[in-house]
Amino acid sequence: MGRFENVAELAAIAPESVALDLACGQGRTTRALLAAGPRLVHAVDVGSTLDDDLLLDPRVRAHIAELDHLPLDDGSVDAAVTLNAVEHLADVGAHLHEVHRVLRPGGTAVLAHSDWDTALFTSDDDDLTRELLDRFVAHVPARGARTDGFAGRKLLRHAAASPFTVESVHSWADPHRRFDEGSVAWKVATGILAAAGDDPDLAGRAAGWVEGLRRAARAGTFLFAVTDVAVVLRK
Repeated sequence: MGRFENVAELAAIAPESVALDLACGQGRTTRALLAAGPRLVHAVDVGSTLDDDLLLDPRVRAHIAELDHLPLDDGSVDAAVTLNAVEHLADVGAHLHEVHRVLRPGGTAVLAHSDWDTALFTSDDDDLTRELLDRFVAHVPARGARTDGFAGRKLLRHAAASPFTVESVHSWADPHRRFDEGSVAWKVATGILAAAGDDPDLAGRAAGWVEGLRRAARAGTFLFAVTDVAVVLRK
């Protein structure tokens, strides 16, 4: 199973329940939640990126909203998932308090994030891989943006400061062998290239590094993995 299916399983969606996908993006977590048979999934994000088929699905209700100000009633949701959003939030505590508000008593929240500093790439140059990954983790892509390459390992800190009870903690690192456009490894490598872009020498070496990843993928020897962390919270 991938990260989307893992967090959906941890949310323990009951048939005919109401679920909440926070920072839904195109809807991969939404799809995983739907597979468990809820009556309704609220898909929330700050922009409109949900896939068209999900927008037309009667089991899905899309909302454009900030994650610390949800357009939902108190106690109206049975389970909620926040995946890979923490690093972008100005106030994680405000988000968790808002999730706590909309959950019913006894409801489950799953707070999950990839810890990008743990990314693993098959490469011919391990020292360059480490240098590029350190650059990526420290890189802020735009003025006003928020990133944190260590977000996964900090989830318990956020949970401890929230009104929730911590029920369990989980981690995994799914192996990925693809390096084509749209793959997880390709997306992270694209971010690494962007992070190296302001240093001409490093950018040139990074481009060569990516070509090495492509060669490994063609030869069937490429591997990528990153540690995902998930904290299961109970109201």
